[in-house]
Amino acid sequence: MRAIELHRDAGAYALGVLEAADACRFEEHLTECSACVVQVRELGAVVAHLVAYAHRLPPGAVPRQGRRRR
Repeated sequence: MRAIELHRDAGAYALGVLEAADACRFEEHLTECSACVVQVRELGAVVAHLVAYAHRLPPGAVPRQGRRRR
C-alpha cells in the first residue's frame, strides 16, 4: 500500500470497514502521521453521531435524503 492510499484510508478506518491487514498497516501509519491521527479523531466523532442517529430511527426506516423541491 502506498503512502497516499494510507492517507485516504482514514475514513474507512474510522468507520471500521478496513480489512484486518489494511487496518494493521493503517495503525502503523498512525504512529508516524499526526495529520491522520487528527483526521481519525474528528471522523470518530462523526461516526458516533451517525450511530446515535441510526439507533433513533424505527426498525426498517430509511433516513431522509434532504428536501426535494416541487
